[in-house]
Amino acid sequence: MIKNKKVELFFVSALLLNLLPFSVTIHLLCSFMVALLFLRGRIKIIVLILVIIFGLAGKYSFIVTEHMFDTKGSYVYKTTSGTYFSEVELEPGDMLAGKFIRKMTKYGVNIYSSGRNYRFRLPVVSYLLYSRKNLSEKLYYSSGLKAGLTNALVMGDKNFLPDTLVDKFTVTGLNHLLAISGLHVGIILGGVLWLLSFLHMKLRFLISLPFLILLVPFTGFKITVIRAVLFALIVMSAYFFDVKTDLKKMILFAAGVFMLIDPEITGDISFLLSFSAVFGIVYFIHNNRNYENRDKYPWLIEPVKVGIAATVFTSPFILYYFGNFNYMGVLNTVLMLPFISVLIILGFSYLISPAFLLKPLVVFENFTLEFLELLYKWTYPFFVLNKIDYKIFIAVISLMLLIVLLKRRILLLFVLLIPLIPQDNSDGIYIPKMVRSKGFINIAGNKKEIFYKGWYSDFKYSFLPLAAELSMENFESGDINIYDGENMYINIHNKTRNFSNICINKISPGCRYIFKTRSNTVGKKDYSKNYTYLIYKNKLKKDNIIQLSRYKSAVKIFKGDVVNID
Repeated sequence: MIKNKKVELFFVSALLLNLLPFSVTIHLLCSFMVALLFLRGRIKIIVLILVIIFGLAGKYSFIVTEHMFDTKGSYVYKTTSGTYFSEVELEPGDMLAGKFIRKMTKYGVNIYSSGRNYRFRLPVVSYLLYSRKNLSEKLYYSSGLKAGLTNALVMGDKNFLPDTLVDKFTVTGLNHLLAISGLHVGIILGGVLWLLSFLHMKLRFLISLPFLILLVPFTGFKITVIRAVLFALIVMSAYFFDVKTDLKKMILFAAGVFMLIDPEITGDISFLLSFSAVFGIVYFIHNNRNYENRDKYPWLIEPVKVGIAATVFTSPFILYYFGNFNYMGVLNTVLMLPFISVLIILGFSYLISPAFLLKPLVVFENFTLEFLELLYKWTYPFFVLNKIDYKIFIAVISLMLLIVLLKRRILLLFVLLIPLIPQDNSDGIYIPKMVRSKGFINIAGNKKEIFYKGWYSDFKYSFLPLAAELSMENFESGDINIYDGENMYINIHNKTRNFSNICINKISPGCRYIFKTRSNTVGKKDYSKNYTYLIYKNKLKKDNIIQLSRYKSAVKIFKGDVVNID
């Protein structure tokens, strides 16, 4: 396949090729050269075929998997490559081919047509997707609307998950358990192999092959599942053909192949988290097991080691991209993983015998949710919001690579200190860029105050990132009112709308700033030059009326001056 001594060089070459700003054609040619240079035998031919098929198909085509919603000018769909905004109505199972524009946003990848494209109907894929949807709805409604978590874990359908439940998983450091990826593939593969334990391992791998392949359409062609299944197939193939190699090198090889196939994969946070977690677990544990001196309680020690390894290697990415961390996440994962595993097994078993297993499934899911609520209450004090900047992120990743090369793995635990890095927050009023919703964070000396009034999506994707950049999750006073959800992240000791130097909509003694929650509400009659008005948009124009719509990003206001926050 590839010489062990060259695996690291193959991985680095693929990584550099992925990071360089090449066009699709040049990336494809360079991928060919890398494959020809490092690979040998049949694996070379397989990788070259994968580069051609997936490299071109991934850039110029995708499959529609689910209809999301409609806007005034377009229909919005989930696809195998991201969220597609279409001018025409489509159906799940449709494949589009042509030129597209891809834009990375805080919600994911948005795709738009760039010229003419061609539509193909894939009947088998369409049938599988509709069958998946019917099974998902049947499970949820037959359970009395109580199997939303099982639905998400088994079929990847998060449409029935309440936002508050997702937020609890995030705060407790368990959000990775909701994403169908390597964990779920491992549980399913492990279950099949265990049921066939009376057979030879190679025969068990052959029998489990169709189960792995069917898992891809069954979970909605999610890219995380496709990658996990491909990696499992690579490992199984190596075992089947008696290819002797280090598992750590196998992971590097698989990651290198993925990077040759997809030139944009290093910008995919799901790939970064999956790869870093698996590599961390193998690096910490697999290659250094001393079977003559095993732990006395491996059933307890091994899961803790796995949790620590995965946390250490994924936390820099989580802190940079999402800005949140829970120090008890490792323990929470160890405690919650058995519940999640049983739910996955019950969910798949329900598909075989729904009448017999529906009630036990609902009872166990309710018990799981109650346990999650306990973890949320017990471990919230260990939750922090702290989004590290790009310089710190690069420095941490570089230091981790150096430690790995020096084989001083115990030093990697320094990563757990990153969330404690303090932010230098000067006094001022910090206001995120929002249109529908309104809010601010006020820092005045030792006082930390917060105000928010608006929609859940703005709170989670615009307001919380600002709090994370300021590394603030605890406030002395303030008020949060979310119209269509609940606040599960911010802790306010004194809930009030009375702020130290800001008034909301009206003038009161001691106010220097008047924060308006509605546009065009500062008129000549109620205008005063003694105050500074903060408003999204206003018809009356004055020097002390700051219109937030004029700024493209979040702003900081101090002594009447406005500073853009990048």
